[in-house]
Amino acid sequence: MTIARGHRKTIPLSVKLKAALAAAGFSEDEIEAPGAIQWDHAPALALRLVDAEAGEPVPPANDWRAIRPIRARQHLQKTCGRKVGAEKTATTLGSDVFEAAKARRLSASQEEMQRRILAKEPGQARPRKSRIPSRPFPNSKRREARKS
Repeated sequence: MTIARGHRKTIPLSVKLKAALAAAGFSEDEIEAPGAIQWDHAPALALRLVDAEAGEPVPPANDWRAIRPIRARQHLQKTCGRKVGAEKTATTLGSDVFEAAKARRLSASQEEMQRRILAKEPGQARPRKSRIPSRPFPNSKRREARKS
């Protein structure tokens, strides 16, 4: 057997990916099983700010620095709030779906507030709300008259 010298073939990207996943702590079974490892955008695409000029999220959707490998069950929990296994819950609190819905609600209410502020003219008074009719405080003389 002789030692190969000279030109050697480039390592295939799939082999490099498997080596990187193994170095990141994923087991061989997880690496080989289809769908066991998913790719998570961090932060979620729905939560990223959008550059007005380019019309793209910041960082861009396929920026490798904002994508990380994650186990499928952890990805489901991070995205939807679902827990897989014995600890099943029906809440989305803290998940990407919850945060995106919250951001949409807040942005809608902020836009409404800005619209109302811009619609006002400087120096214009706010319309008065209707007054709630008041009742007199109980009088001690009336109380004594009721008792007798």
